[in-house]
Amino acid sequence: MQEHLKTNILNFKWPNSAPTIYLTLEDIEGSHPIHKSKFSRQIKEVFPDADLSNKDQIFTTFTTEIPDAPSIKLNLVDGRELRIYKQFLKHKLRSYFKSKDYIVVKNFVGDVQVWMPSKKGNTADYNLYYKFSFKIQFAKLTDLPELIVSYDGTSKVLTTSVKDIEDSELIKRCVYGQKTFNYQMDLDTEEKQEFYNAIQFDQAYPIFNLSLARALDIPIEEPIRPINKYQKYVALINNFATNYLFKEDFKVIFPFKTDTFIDVPINRINHIDPQVGLLEFGKDQYGNKKTHLVPKKAMNILNPYRRPNNQNIKIFFICHTSHKDSVLSFYQNLKEGVNTEKNYYKGLEAYVNIKASSSKEHFIEFTNENDPIPEIVEKLESLTFDHDNVLYAAFYLSPFDKFTQNPEDREIYIQIKELFLNEGIVTQVVDYEKMVVNIENQYNFQFSLQNMALAIHAKLGGAPWKLAVTDKKELVIGVGAFTNQGENRRYIASAFSFQNNGLFRKFEYFDQSETDLLAGSICKAIRDFTSVAEADKVVIHFYKEMSYEELKPIIRGMHTLGLKIPLYILNINKTEAEDIIAYDLNWNKKLMPVSGTYIRISENHFLLFNNARYPNSQRYADTDGYPFPIKIKVSSPDEDAFEDADVVLELLTQVYQFSRLYWKSLRQQNVPITIKYPEMVAQIAPHFNNGVPDDAKDALWFL
Repeated sequence: MQEHLKTNILNFKWPNSAPTIYLTLEDIEGSHPIHKSKFSRQIKEVFPDADLSNKDQIFTTFTTEIPDAPSIKLNLVDGRELRIYKQFLKHKLRSYFKSKDYIVVKNFVGDVQVWMPSKKGNTADYNLYYKFSFKIQFAKLTDLPELIVSYDGTSKVLTTSVKDIEDSELIKRCVYGQKTFNYQMDLDTEEKQEFYNAIQFDQAYPIFNLSLARALDIPIEEPIRPINKYQKYVALINNFATNYLFKEDFKVIFPFKTDTFIDVPINRINHIDPQVGLLEFGKDQYGNKKTHLVPKKAMNILNPYRRPNNQNIKIFFICHTSHKDSVLSFYQNLKEGVNTEKNYYKGLEAYVNIKASSSKEHFIEFTNENDPIPEIVEKLESLTFDHDNVLYAAFYLSPFDKFTQNPEDREIYIQIKELFLNEGIVTQVVDYEKMVVNIENQYNFQFSLQNMALAIHAKLGGAPWKLAVTDKKELVIGVGAFTNQGENRRYIASAFSFQNNGLFRKFEYFDQSETDLLAGSICKAIRDFTSVAEADKVVIHFYKEMSYEELKPIIRGMHTLGLKIPLYILNINKTEAEDIIAYDLNWNKKLMPVSGTYIRISENHFLLFNNARYPNSQRYADTDGYPFPIKIKVSSPDEDAFEDADVVLELLTQVYQFSRLYWKSLRQQNVPITIKYPEMVAQIAPHFNNGVPDDAKDALWFL
């Protein structure tokens, strides 16, 4: 069936006459700053007696006249004045929704975000709001101005005011009138101090956060995730547009070409051949290569590509005393498979082609579930391990799930992971409560066991599969990040280097501020690779747009090495909290575009869909998920880097391929492992007391 791709973009018309705006050098009441980057020739000419080179900003009241003040009619062909026009439209947008008494804020990228009160989902403890953001751009996908409407999720605003909360340290962001503010903000400016001193605490309401909810005994519910995010997202933006945007007073500001979201222009759509995502598994008994496109199906009929480099593997368990009776039944299911009519998991050896036995002498039990580390350490010190001949894997039966209310309980597994990693032992967590339920439901349990077996195989040094199509000699380096919301601090993991077949080499880990170490690590990965193999190109997958300061030492390092090969930077972003998406109206109302579809949304800027929906596939299981696209910006410091028209397709193909190499789960990922794996390390490693051991930097212990 022919695809029909739509976006979340509304076209609006250019104005019949560009607006005239009024300018002032002083910050007067009702004025808005114009940054010096927007100082056009026209602006400089209307201030002939002022030296604007010394000013960071001037001010405008937009179309509100200032007596005796200079004015300009915006030239919408001039790039700087077009940015002022965009600022003007954002001001009109904010003013419109504020006049309707809605909460209006900036989202994390500075776009206008409107909070719409929900008619459902409110409780005695909080009121629920749906958040929608607007991004304005000009002639990126079409030849008209474009208003991108995105759904940013929900927020819960407590019904208890700041005045009635005893422990103020638990208060983070609050709603105050039609704005939000950070209660814990630094009072380092006179403006912030004035705002803080004017707050009426009985009219300020905190936004839900877990610590505050626990303190106030607000029930914490496990989030209900929609089976198909596209359906929820598209329904919400359509309803929002119909009820709030396609109205005459709103269309005075944004005169839409039509009251409908636009189709993706056909000339912007292309597709990566799914066969480039072909994966190679283990050879059969006659030495023939075996390949498959879908790991979930392949692992039921094929062997993994490469076993761990040790014939002797032993498994032992760590659990609370009250749970030790469940260990045997779990181990039997893990080792021998499940008892169900449709059996897709026939045991560890059959599924991942490794022999493993239990190591009863290493069994560890503890009595204090809230502080098990001292007991585990004491037991561990009395044990001996034969690391010369045996690979060990420890299964930790956690009494707490990931939604546990106490953050200290969630930290226990990370402490256990570090403790055993320092002993050269990989660990696998098992949610005890979920395990007990699953043992009762053998059919569902087998899918958890499949993922555990897959992850353990990789953690022990095996390679479940690799890319089958590897005709390039490239070094791929991934840099990912994880932001700890509690600490409001970002951590990065870098130099996750991969061969062109997608097999992992090594990683390093850094704090966000250690940019020199990051660059040095990347240069070391380049040097190590090129010392043993000729590279056609070096590709860096970066979790954000790479700044010149971050790029400069890498370029310098490549020059020092005498490398004259091209360097490409791919900024790769997930779109769950981003702006633009696309959806297919011609796929049984499921909306997700076919895997490998990519859309050029501006110059060297693309949406790429990574999922398990392949062309001509008749059936699609909801369990395969409906991941959103990722957004990719391709750049290079080399002037002639894009002379070859095929190079962008090659780079996007590489991202597509690397999204198929995730070994923690059989579910298809939308993000390549070059970003996903570093993010996982950055989520765990900051909590380690002594950092990641050097001998663990070439292993996938974090899966």
